[in-house]
Amino acid sequence: MDVSAHPLIDHLKRVCKQANAEFDRGAAVHGERIHCAPGCSSCCSQIFQITEVEAARISAWVATLPHKVKLELREKARANLAARAKLFGGPEQWGSTVPRGKGTPCPALDDAGACGMYEARPIMCRKFGVPIYNPDKPDRVLACELNFADGEAIEDPGLVENQTSLYRAQQNLQAEYNDAGGKRDDKPICIARAIVEDFTGYLP
Repeated sequence: MDVSAHPLIDHLKRVCKQANAEFDRGAAVHGERIHCAPGCSSCCSQIFQITEVEAARISAWVATLPHKVKLELREKARANLAARAKLFGGPEQWGSTVPRGKGTPCPALDDAGACGMYEARPIMCRKFGVPIYNPDKPDRVLACELNFADGEAIEDPGLVENQTSLYRAQQNLQAEYNDAGGKRDDKPICIARAIVEDFTGYLP
C-alpha cells in the first residue's frame, strides 16, 4: 500500500497545514512572547496520544529510514514506552495524562534537540506553543509555560474562531476514518508505538 497516496493521509496533511497556519497566526499575534524556535524542545516531553491516521503516517515514515537509523529509533521508542509506563504506574488509558512537568522526551528528538520526523509529526506537535482553545473545554486555554504564565491574560480576538475551526477539522478527519471502517485500537496510541509497530494496516 502506498500510504502517502491514501485519501485519509491526504486529509491528515490538509489538517496539518491548517494547524501550521494557526500556529503561525498565533505566533504573529503574540510576537516576542512566543519563544518557540529550533533547539527548544520543552514541549517534546509532553504526554499525549495520537490517532490511528497519525500513527499510520509515522509508521510509513519510519519504513523509509535506512536500516541502522530505523533500529536505533525503535530502540529509543521502546525505552520511551518503558518510561511512559512508569509515569502512569499502571495501564495507560485513552485520555490519560500526567501532571505538568512530568513526562519523557519523545524518541524522535535528535541529539541537537530537534524533531527528527518534522514532516510526519502529529497535529498536537504543530499546535503546541501558542495558546490552544478547545471548544469542548471553553473554560481554559492551554499554552506553553515558557511563553505564558498560569493565569496570564491572553488577548487574541481570533483565537476561539480559528481554534474551533481546527478542532472541528480534526473531528471531521476522525469521523471520515471511522465511517470508512478504519481499525480502532483499544490501547492508547503514542508516537513511540507508531515507531515500534506498523499502523499502516489500520487504514481502510
